[in-house]
Amino acid sequence: MPLPRTAVFGGAFNPVHRGHVALARYLTRKLELERLVFVPVGKPAHRILPDDPGCSERLILLEKAIAGEPRWEISDFECRSDKVSYTVRTVEALFPEERPWLILGSDAFMGLDGWFEPGRLLARVHLLVAWRPGDTLLSITSGVDRLASFGLAPVLLPEMEQPGLPEVFVQRFRHGEVETYFGFVRPGTPDLSSSRTRDALRRGEPLEEFLPANVKSYIVEKGLYGFSSTSTIRTRSGP
Repeated sequence: MPLPRTAVFGGAFNPVHRGHVALARYLTRKLELERLVFVPVGKPAHRILPDDPGCSERLILLEKAIAGEPRWEISDFECRSDKVSYTVRTVEALFPEERPWLILGSDAFMGLDGWFEPGRLLARVHLLVAWRPGDTLLSITSGVDRLASFGLAPVLLPEMEQPGLPEVFVQRFRHGEVETYFGFVRPGTPDLSSSRTRDALRRGEPLEEFLPANVKSYIVEKGLYGFSSTSTIRTRSGP
């Protein structure tokens, strides 16, 4: 079974930042993706998005962030829906005859067993998990173990810090009649978060490390995320 060439990258993107873009670029190159679909969440099931400017604005920010990338696209499926957003429903609607990669940060993966109908989701996607600084074999293993009852087993986890281990490790396993790929990724991309980005905006901190230039310009122009016309953004000094 060939590796999938399509991936879905869901999330709040509140706002999209350089870490999102760098991870998408890394995975597109390493896995030779032909199509990567960003899906900003519309109505999250269990949380309120802080400082959310609205899905339409987050879509615009994504459009600016991925401009010029021919293999990347955005779906407004969840933004258009008046229903609570559930990943499995989105995947079934957007990929009715395909099993894409589902890109997850390790923190999201370790809570996957609490998602809406995780067994149904696991039958519709292949998992691609990006490790973050501080992750350990034990923490990731605990996430895998919690998914065993939904069919994700057995998975032989590598020690991701072993010298010489590839940055992308993909394992294929069978559960009944279904074959599934489970990918581990050490992308080495910026360890950023949307919450840190929002904090930087509110505090007037330098934004170069957080936001693509056109995304920053739009946020500043529209006064999103607590940025006001009287705010002054400091710039970095020195080389």
